[in-house]
Amino acid sequence: MQVRRENKTKGFYNHLVWVGVVFAILYWLIESAVHSHFFDGGPFLSHILHPDGHELWMRLIVPALLISFSLYCQNVINTKRRTELTLIEREEDTLRILENNPAAIILVDCDSRQIAYANFNATHLIGSTSDMLIGQQCHKFLCRSEKDKCPILDFGWSSNTSEREINSADGKVVPVLKNATVINYKGKPHLLEAFFDITLQKEMQQALLRAHAELHQIFHTATVGMRLIDVDFNILKVNQEFSKLSGVAVEDAVGKKCFDVLGGNLCHTDNCSLRRILEGKKLLDLEVVKTRSDGSRLICNLKITRFEGADGTIGVVEAFNDITQIKRIQDELQLERDRLHRILFHQFESVGIINDQYIMEYQNEMLEKFTRGKELCRCYEVFRYRDEPCDDCHMHQAFLSENIQRFDFDTDSGSSYQHTYTPFVDNDGQKKVLLSRRDITETKSSVASALSSERLAALGELAAGVAHEINNPINGIINYAQILVNKTTAGDQLNGIARRIIGEGDRIAAIVASLLSFARHQNENRSLVDIKDLFQELFALTGAQLKKDGITVSVQIDEKLPPVWVAAQEIERVFLNIINNSRYALSEKFPDGGDMKKLNIDTDMITTEEGVFVRTCFTDYGTGIPAGLIEKVVNPFFSTKPKGKGTGLGLSISRRIVETHGGRFAIVSRAGEYTRVTVELPTRYDGGLN
Repeated sequence: MQVRRENKTKGFYNHLVWVGVVFAILYWLIESAVHSHFFDGGPFLSHILHPDGHELWMRLIVPALLISFSLYCQNVINTKRRTELTLIEREEDTLRILENNPAAIILVDCDSRQIAYANFNATHLIGSTSDMLIGQQCHKFLCRSEKDKCPILDFGWSSNTSEREINSADGKVVPVLKNATVINYKGKPHLLEAFFDITLQKEMQQALLRAHAELHQIFHTATVGMRLIDVDFNILKVNQEFSKLSGVAVEDAVGKKCFDVLGGNLCHTDNCSLRRILEGKKLLDLEVVKTRSDGSRLICNLKITRFEGADGTIGVVEAFNDITQIKRIQDELQLERDRLHRILFHQFESVGIINDQYIMEYQNEMLEKFTRGKELCRCYEVFRYRDEPCDDCHMHQAFLSENIQRFDFDTDSGSSYQHTYTPFVDNDGQKKVLLSRRDITETKSSVASALSSERLAALGELAAGVAHEINNPINGIINYAQILVNKTTAGDQLNGIARRIIGEGDRIAAIVASLLSFARHQNENRSLVDIKDLFQELFALTGAQLKKDGITVSVQIDEKLPPVWVAAQEIERVFLNIINNSRYALSEKFPDGGDMKKLNIDTDMITTEEGVFVRTCFTDYGTGIPAGLIEKVVNPFFSTKPKGKGTGLGLSISRRIVETHGGRFAIVSRAGEYTRVTVELPTRYDGGLN
């Protein structure tokens, strides 16, 4: 719009210039005609093209004056036109601002009291159209006052923002936030009124008032005692039920400190409910002991939550539920339960009650430790780690036969248990069984140890017999080889072969000596033993097998180690068990060999509060032990090896031997990476070495 007006102004400016030029040309032609016809009668064309000097000067002055006058006139006219256009544009901008204003805006003629303008929001608010509103008396819509009784124009009321009411086209009264001011519009004073519809705000205020009324009613009619406390421990409000609980009238409780009215065991402590809520706790549910006004004790269930009032008040709301009688009954029941528990379940066994749905309804302390306090668990889930009942369920057999059922079983952890199911009918008429669970791991371990000892004794006798049978031919072979050495020279090939025969024969003799020594360990007494001697005899037995399996053995022994106070053959047995386990783990992980198929043995001396020990660490980089099985591998009959390749007794017996010697046995492992077994054996080292 503005661009079109500017173009129109420029066109009008160009027309005025051409008018001046046309008048100048007409004057030139008229002047030439006058001179040609009235003065000298010369040719008209000659007067146009070749005027004399005096005529030329006169003819130039007049056109110049005409053109100058036209320029002046067109400048005055264009200035006026631009002013008018600027005023029109400002009026249009003002109307656009009013039309797009978020407020409802109406202009009222101060003299006629008629509506002169209404924007879209105003027509929408009143429910009418602009054509229907303009020209109407303002009091029909904008206020509820009668004619000539305008609060602002007639009575001089303040035009500041205030809450008013206006009439809509359908006769409804609409609450608004109103602001009015007097402006000059089209050369006349007008009242500019701006409105904001606050109907929703009013409805929310009413809803809030109703909510406060309902909350007030709930607070005072609640069946639990309630009170409101500010951050300074002042009681702001209490209900009737609280008054009954505390024994203090409502009007006497308000304004006092909370710890002076129904104070309790948490008052003046770090566990004060108000302090904990203000520190960030959203909700507290506590059991507290309170003291009434007459000094009697009251046991309450207390719920506390943070409170923020509309006026900025911060505090807590406390709700008290008297559970004194309930606690008394519970205490009596607990006493009876404890008495029954002491009478029936004083033995050190796990005892529980199981219904016909396999759910354990009761657990004594021993059984709770095993189930970790899990309630309403099923027997086959916690005892046999199954998702469904056992195929041969002895508890079910107890139900059917109505006789006691007893059976033993082993767990994956290596423990053994005996379950006894005693059927009975509960006071609710349901059939149930009393479970007695006994750990018989030690018993089975003792039996297994005895059997193992018998087998080892038989093995020792067999080893001794085999060793004696081998010694005789070996001695003969060595003697014959020595004869060959004596009858040949040092450079002779036969001499070299004979010497190798003697060496291998001595090696066989050493192995036989080790077998004889191993066979005699049953009644061996403890003595001071050099750890290096133990390893020499040990590798005489295991060296060939380790070499055959492609296992590299690295042994680091401190030369200044003191001797250990042990039964040598028993410790050899411990070391042999550890090496065999490492050999199996390495062969499982590296069946084709490799640089990491190695066993590291490191021995050093350590000093503890209990004395001086020689520590031996066996580290292999085989299959390792899963974290959940570290504690189980030392249990009797537990083995990670396939069936037929392990008895599950090696590490258990080894740990027992070491602990019997006053030493320490430990295993550290990471599945798939390594296993480190540490054996610490006592010495009689007194602090000085020769």
